[in-house]
Amino acid sequence: MKNHEQMCGLAVALDYIGDRWTLLIVRELLVSRRSFSEIQGCLSGCSPNLLVSRLKEMIQSGLILQSTSGSKKRGLYQLTEMGFSLREAVESLVRWGGHSIPKRRGLREMRPHWLEVAVPALLRPKLRVGTRFKIQFLIDGHEFAVVANDLELDVIRGRSENSEITLNLSYEKLLAVMSGYLPVRSLTQDEISSKKHPTKTAATHRLQEILA
Repeated sequence: MKNHEQMCGLAVALDYIGDRWTLLIVRELLVSRRSFSEIQGCLSGCSPNLLVSRLKEMIQSGLILQSTSGSKKRGLYQLTEMGFSLREAVESLVRWGGHSIPKRRGLREMRPHWLEVAVPALLRPKLRVGTRFKIQFLIDGHEFAVVANDLELDVIRGRSENSEITLNLSYEKLLAVMSGYLPVRSLTQDEISSKKHPTKTAATHRLQEILA
């Protein structure tokens, strides 16, 4: 772990998470516990030796731990309470960086499970007392739902019943709509559906309310 030797909260934070790949490892583990190979598979360009080093440093600094018992769970990495406390910072950075995605070239790699971090990050500022919704996302074959209850936001992996709205579209288009670069009305009949709001117009209007 780095040591900037500065009595400053930002400097101390960077001591923990300022190294390359560290926050991207946190992103992976915010979604779920993962094995070494699963983490490596999502970090193109990070060599096995470097990943081993980063994981050791994160264990030593108290950000993650590795399961040591249970045949199926043995060896899985997961965030500690200290690691999970980085969610707010990660989501702020997701929102900040997301505004630059349309301007960047060469961003070819896309993993649908990353949206389980990005979508809550983009939706959380929309929450108000009394906010209620449940949106099912079907993105390039990956399924998850986001449920809002007042100021709380939860992610459900896989297919979830009784969703208010279902969005079935590409990774790129979802980010563009969620970030406001594409209007909700650009969604087609096949991309947005709702049993509660049976017409496309009604479903679109409801999604616009949620994203407002």
